This record gives sequence, structure tokens and C-alpha cells, in this order.
Amino acid sequence: MGYALCGRGFSYFGVPPAYIGEITLIFGLFTLSINKSIPKLLKLPQVWFLIIFMVWCCLNTIPYVPIYGLDAIRDAALWYYTFFALIVATLLISKPQRFLFMVAQYGRFCRIFIILIPFLWLISRTIPLPSLPGSGARIISLKPADTMTHLSGITAFFVGSSLLDFQPLLFTLMFFVNLGVVALNSNRSGTLAFLNAFFVLGIANYKSSKVWRIITIIILVILLVFIFNPEFFEPLINRVLSIFIDNNERQGSKEYRLEWWTYLIKSTFSDYFWTGRGFGFNLGAGTGFDPLGDGVVRSPHNGHITVLSRTGVPGFVLWLVIQLGWAGSILSKYLQCRKKGQTKWSGIFLTLLTYWVACMTVTSFEVIIEGPTGGIWLWTMYGIGLAAMQIYKRYPQLFDAEAE
Repeated sequence: MGYALCGRGFSYFGVPPAYIGEITLIFGLFTLSINKSIPKLLKLPQVWFLIIFMVWCCLNTIPYVPIYGLDAIRDAALWYYTFFALIVATLLISKPQRFLFMVAQYGRFCRIFIILIPFLWLISRTIPLPSLPGSGARIISLKPADTMTHLSGITAFFVGSSLLDFQPLLFTLMFFVNLGVVALNSNRSGTLAFLNAFFVLGIANYKSSKVWRIITIIILVILLVFIFNPEFFEPLINRVLSIFIDNNERQGSKEYRLEWWTYLIKSTFSDYFWTGRGFGFNLGAGTGFDPLGDGVVRSPHNGHITVLSRTGVPGFVLWLVIQLGWAGSILSKYLQCRKKGQTKWSGIFLTLLTYWVACMTVTSFEVIIEGPTGGIWLWTMYGIGLAAMQIYKRYPQLFDAEAE
């Protein structure tokens, strides 16, 4: 919850270089090492591919530690946060009742998030908050793309399941407050992530009154605002259009990124096909693309291309397998539950799928999975998805048993 509500600022809690994410990971690994349910998790083929991906990334990290030092360790966060998926999945599978507890806690998180985020967002934008010692970010340092990703998952949880105990009218009101405060100030990736996620949600629940209520109110609000102030939405419209067409809005950064991405793809296929450039190499300054000129921007703001550049084509293929394989399995389970009328399970699988769609969209334009703010959340949701598939297979009546 700290990462979602405080963003990057929360990640600096701790004593360098042991921050709260790494400390939690160490305790999680200890818990994983003494848990006897790992064999149950290994029954899922997705887990084997995930482990192969981790081993491959590890092989592309170790040789570079003596060369790049802490930079190699820091860049390796892209893959070592995947341990959170194994830790979370194992803990949930070992005791399925924990899954019910986790779902209840996520519902509590949704209520807190959707109520507090507008205030936290305004505070972080209007008050000069202090930074933690040794950090480069204020205590509350929210990124629009991260916030829109969480809002996508929460909306799916509300619409797709009956598990979020929130008065529908109040949720709709707070949803629009969030959308008004965050979306209008969001960047292209955050806007596109939410649109993609809402598209998936709308397709899956096109008969839902909740979806049509949200769409109806959105249209009414847009019409009213447009009547009184036609220029109000111009920045947002330009932001969305700049994703698809050249409208002279933010084209400089877009063209720079496309040129950088093209170079990394071509050079990886031609010169670094099998192992990539490894973890620790500065993909910005090291390739002649250093937008700030100080070496701070190390990744090309596209997690998929970062994976390709650092792990080569084999690593990128494994990346596609673990992501698309997981998403395909979650979609299959969702359709299966929906066909059987198991609304709680289908809502959970739809929430996971929607969150993944939003996260993968943001990953295509932002540095998100390379850090704890997005990386820990992504792999935690990934682990929940693995556990959900296994628990649903063994205990499909889990929620019915809870009701009894």
C-alpha cells in the first residue's frame, strides 16, 4: 500500500542500500525457504518458465558485477523482484484461507486508495514535502502512470466482482474525482493504460449496469464541461492524439525514444543476440543516447526493450512466454468461471487481467518494472494469479465455503 499511496518516496524507507523493498524480499525468501508447498507451485508450467527466465537473467548479471558493481545489482531488480511472485504464490497455495484474507485486504486497499489518492495527489503537487535522507524523491512522489494502473485494477475489481463492499454511488463519485484529479494531469502512458484496461473491462462486462453507468456519466460530464468551457479538454485530447499521430504535441520526446528503441533492437539482433548487453551497462550513455547528458537515464523507458537489450533474444522470448502465457491462462480461467456463473472468481481473474494490461501498457513507455514501485506490485499480482489458478483448480468452492 505504501508504494501505491506514496510512490517512489516510499521506496527510500530503510538504510541504504537496504531499503524496504529489499528488506521485505529477504524476509520473504527466508519464508519461502522453509515452506513445504513449493512442489504444489511447481505443478504450474508458468512457474518453470519463470524460473528459467530468472536463471537466464542471473547468468547475465553475475559476470557484470565485478565490472559495474552496484549498477549491475540495481539493474537486476528487473528480474530479482520476480521472487515476490514465487513467495506470494507459495504462501497462498500452502494455506488457501490466506487467499480469502488477501482478497479482503485488497478490497480494503481499494477503498483507502480511491478516497485518499485525490488528496495525496494535490498535496504532492502543492506542498513542498521533504525528502528522506539520501533519497532524490519527496516522501510522497506519485507517478501518474502508476496511479492510473492501480485505478484500472480497482475499477475492474468493483465492476467485475461483488467482492468490493463499496456503495455504488459513492464509488462512482470517487472514481470521477480520481479521474478528474489524476487523469487530466496524467501523461500519455497513464492515459493509454487506463483506456486499454477500461476497453478490456468494457468488452468483458458490456452488459454490466456498472459499466454503462460509468460511461453514461463520463459522456454527460464531458458534454457539460464542453458546453461551458470547450478548451478544458484540449491538453488531454492532444496528449491522447500524440500517441497515434504527429500533432506537434510532445513529438520531440516521441521521436527521440523511437530512434533510441530502434537502435537498441537492431544492435541487439546484430551484435548481442544471445546474451544482450547484460545488467549494469548504461543503456543511455553507453549507446550514445543520454537525454540529460549526465548518465542518470539508464533505461530506454520501455521495459520490453530493456529486457531485450540486457538479456538478448533468448531472454526476450522467455519474457514473452512468461507474460503472454500467464495472461492467456488468466483469461482462460476468467472465461471458464464466467461460463459457470462463478462471479467472484471471474471478477478476481478479470481484475488480474485488467491490471496486467494496464501495467504492460505503462511498461511500454515508462521505467516501471525496473524499480520497486511498479516491479513489486507487478510480480505480486503475478504471484496472486499463479496461486488463484492453482487454488481454483483444487478448491473452486472456496468463496462458497466462506459464505457458509
